[in-house]
Amino acid sequence: MEKLLKNRFFYVTVFMGIVMIVLIAQLYKLQIIEGDSYREKAHSVIDGVTELSVDAPRGNIYDRNGLLLATTRQSYKVQMVNIDNPQEERNQMYLELINLFIENGDTYTNNFAKYLSFPIDWGTALSGEEAEAARKEWINRIAIRKSDRDRLNTPEEIFAYLRNERFKLDEKYSDEEAYRIMIIRYETFMYGLSYIRPTVIASDCCEETVQEIEARYLDFPGISTEETYFREYIDAEEASHILGYVRGISEEEYAVMKEQGYTKDSIIGKIGIEQVAEGYLRGVEGIREVYLDSEGILREYSYKAPIPGNDVYLTIDYGFQQKCVKILEEGIAEIKAQKDDIKNFGDAEAGAVVVLNAKTGETLAMANYPNYDNSIFLAPSSDKEAQQAISNLFTDPTAPSLNRATQGLYPVGSTFKPITSIAGMESGKISTSREIRCNGYLMINNHKHSCMGYHGSISLKTAIAKSCNVYFQQTGVETGIDKIDFWAKEFGLGEKTGIEINEYAGYRSNEETMKIKETDIYHKWTDSDTAQTAIGQLYTLFTPIQLARYTAALGNGGILNTPYLIGSVKTPSGSVIFDNSNKNENAVKVSASEYVLNSVKDGMLEMVKGSSAAKSAFSAFPVGFVAAKTGTPETGLEAFGQSSHSVLICYAPADDPEIAVSVVIEHGVAGSNSLAIAGKVFEAYFYGKTLDDSAFPIETARSVENVIAYKLGL
Repeated sequence: MEKLLKNRFFYVTVFMGIVMIVLIAQLYKLQIIEGDSYREKAHSVIDGVTELSVDAPRGNIYDRNGLLLATTRQSYKVQMVNIDNPQEERNQMYLELINLFIENGDTYTNNFAKYLSFPIDWGTALSGEEAEAARKEWINRIAIRKSDRDRLNTPEEIFAYLRNERFKLDEKYSDEEAYRIMIIRYETFMYGLSYIRPTVIASDCCEETVQEIEARYLDFPGISTEETYFREYIDAEEASHILGYVRGISEEEYAVMKEQGYTKDSIIGKIGIEQVAEGYLRGVEGIREVYLDSEGILREYSYKAPIPGNDVYLTIDYGFQQKCVKILEEGIAEIKAQKDDIKNFGDAEAGAVVVLNAKTGETLAMANYPNYDNSIFLAPSSDKEAQQAISNLFTDPTAPSLNRATQGLYPVGSTFKPITSIAGMESGKISTSREIRCNGYLMINNHKHSCMGYHGSISLKTAIAKSCNVYFQQTGVETGIDKIDFWAKEFGLGEKTGIEINEYAGYRSNEETMKIKETDIYHKWTDSDTAQTAIGQLYTLFTPIQLARYTAALGNGGILNTPYLIGSVKTPSGSVIFDNSNKNENAVKVSASEYVLNSVKDGMLEMVKGSSAAKSAFSAFPVGFVAAKTGTPETGLEAFGQSSHSVLICYAPADDPEIAVSVVIEHGVAGSNSLAIAGKVFEAYFYGKTLDDSAFPIETARSVENVIAYKLGL
């Protein structure tokens, strides 16, 4: 020990140890204990600290089986800040950048093309004879003197003016090269260029472009690249109305959403799941803090990484969804091909099929025809073909952009008769044993209400099966409009269902709706109006999703489930943050008695058994497997060459429904025309067969048990 104390290295070591302890303690104090306060001081010392957002990937959308429908692809954007280089050097750099973008097929910012295109002509915003005012307004913005404005009339004159007088481009550049330079010069001229906050000059670039810019960084001063993300739909056209699409935020939307962290450059969901699940799908942007140092070089002060959006899992089975769309399309084509110019005028062009889980309210399929390709909304504004496709979409007379399943409003005809039946039985006006005589018509208020046949004395079960108008018109008049309206509302008709995406409520035919629809204030409700309402006509307008929900409640014992499309939401790592499986755990039960509901179900079963068209449509299933009701609502223009609509509601298995289906074909001529469509939907669901497969052998389909066993692979 004495020897150690005499060793000078011992004291040096002790001294150094003490110094290190002091330094570590001081660093801990500065960085941990007083870190926040020093950070605030640093902000006050550094001049011009600016926060820049860092793009976050949007969450994915999957079907119920984990099939990817919407995702984000990684790409790169090229940005530019102001530099003090001579303008001629910048011009050359701009030309090289645009050449590089074009060579690699990148999407670059070209607002100039809205006004002047190359070869020199008016751009998209100034084309057409009616654009003269827009041209003058633009010329006023780009021209310095009034005398310049007066002499600039043609695209060639404006191009020459910008090239030679405004931007003063060297004569060594060809017109095409000059135009390319002017693409970026125009951007900086119109919108300015910051030394700190970058301007995006290319929004979707490949890795080759990024590698060349980074390798030649000395040739591209002020230019930087950064990761960005773009929405991509994966072969999802058949679900376009469900998914919706994303687009740039509008000024009105930004005013409302800026407090939530959105910027003027944000991409947001506009309709469909993209819109309603925006809060889940949207990622959290990262933050990069930058500043200019004393030498004018842009430095990064701090960086906070972005957080990806969450993933949404839908209730739809996309394979089944695709089959339903194809079945619907082929069914409409077949109806149209049977044109006879008597009742079928060949005007069937559109329709919808909705399939709900009758027990849970899950939406298993929501088919619309025609549909559209939602990926056209992902194209940049400079993509003329995509912009024309968008314009065509919204001007197409068949309205492919309309989600007919939730926004199509239709008279429903005889599919409303179960409601009239329930209202009549619950009010004690009719019973299963009471018969009403049908002589082919009924006179009410001096108005002749015709039936589709001469049925004689007829009971409820047969009246539903044969769809006797007289039976239900008489029942309706005796029951009264108030009770009919009450039970229609009980089953959610004329009311929004509560499904996540945009829907319309529609109209129940009643005295209040008459006040809306009729301009004659002296027009009063009569028994004749009640009779029309009782068979699903007059002012009745419902959506296919309402019909499917109502159908499910008829079959499941009166449970009115809320249809839904979002099954769950998960983080990118797979943690569940939202589970919708118990959504209808406390669903409302309509107040109709079990006896009344069963009486209606008996009539719907009898309809299938007694209809040759129904037996043919459902021939792959055992007798009694499907319960259904058709409807042929008139448009009122049949005499002028417009076909009636075709409507169908059905569920299966009839004794314990698993799915409920509604079909609406605009101008589908007759309700029976929807039966074949429904039959194929049931086959696609219960047998899981493709549309090209042979039908399930009829000889083995003798019982509900066999069908279910076949589905389960037993």
